[in-house]
Amino acid sequence: MQWRGSGFVVLSWWYLVAGLAAVGVLFIAFLDVRWGGRIVAAAFFIGALIRLVARPSRKAGGLNVRSRPLDVAILLALGLGVLIASATVNLDADVPTRTSVSRTAN
Repeated sequence: MQWRGSGFVVLSWWYLVAGLAAVGVLFIAFLDVRWGGRIVAAAFFIGALIRLVARPSRKAGGLNVRSRPLDVAILLALGLGVLIASATVNLDADVPTRTSVSRTAN
């Protein structure tokens, strides 16, 4: 989509979702795993919301892959999965495992 004569190209909404997910991945890689996971999950949730309300469907751009209900359900499931995984990840390196406890007992 282009505005006439301006040379300005209007980007599709999925660029916002992809950019936010990229920021989340950078957070995971360099800063904090839990906050990065929350940002990636938020990107999926925002993508689901955009896919749900974008009329006509072509305005959703790259988020428009399958039928609207299936796209929304998949994006919500991915967001929930990433959110749960990032919230429950064990980051404590000094937590004893079952094998290390049994070795010290013998």
